[in-house]
Amino acid sequence: MQKQVVAEAQPTCLSEREPGLELSRRGMLLGTGAGVVGLGLSVIPAALAQVAHTSSGTSAQEVVNVASTIEVLTTVVTTTALQKLSLPSAAVETVGAASREELDHFDVLTSQFGGHPATKRVWIPDALFASPTSLFTGLVVGEQICINLYLVATTVWAAEGNSRLARAGAELVGNESVHRALARQALNLQPNDRAFAKYSQPEPAAGPGKGLSGFTTAADAIKQFEAAGFGFGAKGKAPGSFYDFDTVSKHTPHPSFVNTPTPE
Repeated sequence: MQKQVVAEAQPTCLSEREPGLELSRRGMLLGTGAGVVGLGLSVIPAALAQVAHTSSGTSAQEVVNVASTIEVLTTVVTTTALQKLSLPSAAVETVGAASREELDHFDVLTSQFGGHPATKRVWIPDALFASPTSLFTGLVVGEQICINLYLVATTVWAAEGNSRLARAGAELVGNESVHRALARQALNLQPNDRAFAKYSQPEPAAGPGKGLSGFTTAADAIKQFEAAGFGFGAKGKAPGSFYDFDTVSKHTPHPSFVNTPTPE
């Protein structure tokens, strides 16, 4: 991937805007490459109430359900970015691979691990697709949320004695960490900045998300995405559009170099 992205967004949209329920939550703004993403707590939509709650007793099933719901979002974001933005060729290849890998995650979580996404209809802020810089800024923060979620998952699955799921959780952390590193590189930030993956401590790295706290429950992954203006089965607080996973994922590319689509 090239280290700095300068191309501008194409003024296109995949879906019509649809009205939805406005949820009560504190706001946030996506920063620039060197900025800070400030997040507040949010109210979880009713559709997610059965798969994520704020208690510390997160179960293995809750984790896999929340993870499959978030993989719906990440598949849609990366696939849609390829259609909305004019990216350098190296970035097209990298984002295309990421979109396929997120879809592979969804497929494994739902077909092998019993995950049930709360919704396949997500609300994405228009600002995310305003420019390549906006996209990669959002991806740096979003991939860290995914890393944190899969560290929660690995902890829960290991505590419940499921070594196969725990190992898969570690593999997922590794993949999402690569995505974060490549997004940082696209913003001309140091990509190789972690000795260990970040868990619940505040973000120490310069760039998007600096100072943002981590979390220890699956529910908090949903909250952080909602605070950023995304919506799961409901309209988010930021101006944006609804996207349907089943429709968008038909256009997810399948690069020949992407391998290990399932864990052992």
